[in-house]
Amino acid sequence: MPPASPLLSIALLLGAGAAVQWLAWRLRVPAILFLLLTGFLIGPILGWFRPEDAFGDVFRPLVSLAVGIILFEGGLTLRFDELRGAGRVVTRLVSVGALVTWALTTLAGVWIAGVRFEIALLVGAILVLTGPTVVIPLVRHVRPRPPIGPILRWEGILIDPIGAVLALLVLEALTGHESTGMAVAFGIVRTLAYGGGLGLLAGWAVARSLERFIVPDRLHVPVTFGAVALTFALANTLQAEAGLLAVTVMGIVLANRSRLDIEHVAEWHEPLVTMLLALLFVTIAARLPSATLTRLGASTLLFTAFLIVVVRPIAVAVSTVGSSLGWRDRAFLMAMAPRGIVVAAVSSEFSLHLEHSGVPGGQVLVGLVFPVIMLSVLVYGFGARPFAKMLGVAQADPQGVLLVGADQVARELGYALKEQGIEVLLVDTNHAHTTAARTSGLRTWQGSVLSQRFAEEAELGGIGHMLALTPSDEVNRLALEQYLPTFGRARLYRLASAAGKKAEESVVGRELFEKGLDAEALRNMLHEGARIRATKLTEQFGPEEYRRPYGEHVRPLFVLTADRNLQVVTADKPAGLKSGQTVLGLVPKNALKTEPAAAPTAG
Repeated sequence: MPPASPLLSIALLLGAGAAVQWLAWRLRVPAILFLLLTGFLIGPILGWFRPEDAFGDVFRPLVSLAVGIILFEGGLTLRFDELRGAGRVVTRLVSVGALVTWALTTLAGVWIAGVRFEIALLVGAILVLTGPTVVIPLVRHVRPRPPIGPILRWEGILIDPIGAVLALLVLEALTGHESTGMAVAFGIVRTLAYGGGLGLLAGWAVARSLERFIVPDRLHVPVTFGAVALTFALANTLQAEAGLLAVTVMGIVLANRSRLDIEHVAEWHEPLVTMLLALLFVTIAARLPSATLTRLGASTLLFTAFLIVVVRPIAVAVSTVGSSLGWRDRAFLMAMAPRGIVVAAVSSEFSLHLEHSGVPGGQVLVGLVFPVIMLSVLVYGFGARPFAKMLGVAQADPQGVLLVGADQVARELGYALKEQGIEVLLVDTNHAHTTAARTSGLRTWQGSVLSQRFAEEAELGGIGHMLALTPSDEVNRLALEQYLPTFGRARLYRLASAAGKKAEESVVGRELFEKGLDAEALRNMLHEGARIRATKLTEQFGPEEYRRPYGEHVRPLFVLTADRNLQVVTADKPAGLKSGQTVLGLVPKNALKTEPAAAPTAG
């Protein structure tokens, strides 16, 4: 089959990548599996696509730049204040645990897979990474009890730059022109100096230019992207492969500027990274000869099993010595280390670099790493939730609430729930709304609930309900559909549309509150001074006594049962009040003066 033109190849890859990722979303499986399978199918199996033939000499630079952009995005997620909150266990997992993983994986590569020590050393360094894009969706699916979720999330985020730099140093040692220990040491110093120095300088320069309004808003994204590409290329020119470190450091610098809001830059990054991942994984898999994937035979299975059964448990055990974690929490941490996107990207890039430098072992590298990626995603993906249930660490019935929107309605609801000890999280793109919510002591997320950034980084531990409260019916619908697998239909809710506008029958989400209390009516009542009051019902002060002073004015919104389970009042399930419950009701301003003085309030 004659090679396709680069233009046609890129167009077909983008189309196929989008279709494959949509299919993975519909089937609720990690997209990485389908992307790799697609690459294997069109490349080594059917022979329809050969990346080197289609792209020629630009193939390796394209892969390198794509990896750099992905690592820059990883750096943007790393904030030091959140690292301190993640605790001592995370710090030890990404330091001591990483070294243990590197050492044991290297030994397994030599003894089980039978590869050369130098290549095993590089494989061990690469497989230190676990991959937040795989770990975080699994954590959200399993929903383990605190602090397991935050620990896994921050380990996955932090290990990306750490593992990439470690692998980069090993690669520099393998491909250095001088073989003496002193030459290797100088190469490592140059990598750290050029990569780290340029990353710090570029990050500072971009941050200052945005903070001082030197760059207009419409150019924030192009300027940032141009600076990333230029920094990556310049660092690589000064020192081979120093660009990966440079762009990672640059992302970290931008993420930790307290006066800089980079949310709009991060949101732009998501669709770009999604497209790059599709291109990257399909082309990476397509260039792998089938013999490469089968060269190591059954030893690949044994190698992966050793990583899962031996290496990860030992690394976690060493990292959690002296911590307050119970054995069940430690056991679950031992059972979560899937490899994902950055592992595949870095291994492919380093394989190309080894081949370009004339160092044998590049094909062996990807032939050992790629089966680990696919097998680990399958094992952890299908086994994590049953294992969590067996251990009893999964949150069986979380009662917290995710509020989509942070306007007055969401803030009043969130504050009333928080007063009753219910975990709440408000997400909104409006900076003024989230600022007002934080001022009230509510936990917030600044950004879009539909963004990949929120899906990967938001901490949903303890959250079991989702209330879509934005003025946009379309945003509410999309948000509920996106989180249907996370919460289930029974715990997805939406405000009724404005009066006269009927929702479609197929819309996901139960209609919030009693009939007639639509979005417009609720906002008007709060604007006019209505307030949410919490009242504890007892044998002496039951439902009749509760309603008597207010009549039809009070509108129950939530009910907390005696065992502190949250019941959301909906149009299809009005409040059934009884003693022992705590009622959160909306009381109009003109009825507040009739509040019964003897009514025992809760919270």
